[in-house]
Amino acid sequence: YLPAPTATADPLQRGQASIIRAPSLNVWVNETSPEHKELLLGMMDDFREQIGVDVSLQLVSPMLLPDLMQTAVLSDTLPDIVLHPLEYTMTWTEQGILDPQLSGALIDEIGRDTFDPAALDLVSVDGRPAAIPSDGFQQIWLYRSDWLEEESLEIPDSYGNLLLAAETFFDPDSIVSGLVIPTESNLINTHRAFEQVAIANDCRLIDDKGEVRLLDEECRDALDFYYLVVNKFSPPGVQTDTSARNAFLNSRTGIIMTSPAILPDLVEAGRLEQTGILTTLTGSARTAEPANFGNLTYLGITSKADPQVAAAFARYWFNEGYPTWLAEESERKVPMRLGTAEEPRLFIDNWGKTPIVGDESIVDLYGTENVNLLRDGVADTPRWGFREGQGAIVGNLYENLTFSVVLQEMLSGYFNTEKTIQEAADRVIE
Repeated sequence: YLPAPTATADPLQRGQASIIRAPSLNVWVNETSPEHKELLLGMMDDFREQIGVDVSLQLVSPMLLPDLMQTAVLSDTLPDIVLHPLEYTMTWTEQGILDPQLSGALIDEIGRDTFDPAALDLVSVDGRPAAIPSDGFQQIWLYRSDWLEEESLEIPDSYGNLLLAAETFFDPDSIVSGLVIPTESNLINTHRAFEQVAIANDCRLIDDKGEVRLLDEECRDALDFYYLVVNKFSPPGVQTDTSARNAFLNSRTGIIMTSPAILPDLVEAGRLEQTGILTTLTGSARTAEPANFGNLTYLGITSKADPQVAAAFARYWFNEGYPTWLAEESERKVPMRLGTAEEPRLFIDNWGKTPIVGDESIVDLYGTENVNLLRDGVADTPRWGFREGQGAIVGNLYENLTFSVVLQEMLSGYFNTEKTIQEAADRVIE
């Protein structure tokens, strides 16, 4: 644990002379593809030419990010800038790794009104965001619309409709499953899939008073539903994001949970016209409402960073470099900076117009209605713990894969649902 940065009247003035003394920057980015590497190296060269600061770039798998960050704390080798998922923002802030004073000052300088207010609120402490929201996407549920029509079924946007569709599609003789979602114990998407099922039923992880609520009826019912649909109508064995993708593209399942990264694949595999897209699910509880699941990425400035150098990088990232960054795999990068002071919707209105297959964009291939569905409300997500001010606990759960492990233990037969919900509650409390 590092000491939290002390408040100053103007965080941007701290260490002003050090930009002359040590013009360098260590940047971690949670992307590892060759395309991202090439793009980021070009951006870093551009930043170096403009500002005169050398950049050391490290591409880090999101799965390895928590462990590498803790290693950096212990070895006193923190990066200056880290692009990271929402889940870790509040944990790292509580540990003194991120500098909310500097991030808040930069958001004000860049233009607070130009960012999605919901994305700022998710990571705010006493009104000050702990990191700067960059981009995000909604978790999506894909279903075979042609199979649905053949069976005269309703769209699987609720517990009841999803269960009926999965049961109808399930055909073990033809090796076709009803549903495939990640269930592997070492995947954070196993947690994410269940969390959306849970929040769809108004299941809260923790309330405003800090009380764990997993033993409430809404959570018990959510776990019972999850176990029923996965245990009965999914393929045997653990599943991953890749197995879900392959099953859907090869017509081996009727429904999957995935990210918008699959949108180009659907076109290339000839599944575009046969696929329906959902971003929300509704549970069976009396208080249940349609719930989406937003995955957001934030630009964090660490307590090690030289304020002037880090500020220069943040200005570059959200201005000159921003369109370049958003254009790579744009299907999963809805901008959280909506526009500029002069053009308030410059970035958000351009989303969906970048080519993803040949010269065709999401709006060309999927239409305006689906663009609006995927684009709007990414940050307006009822994610566990963040609205209640307990985001640091959620980060610990993700770092330890707490839910991914206990869910796989249940699916492997170690626990029934009653024991599983108690185990999950105990581990959260611990």
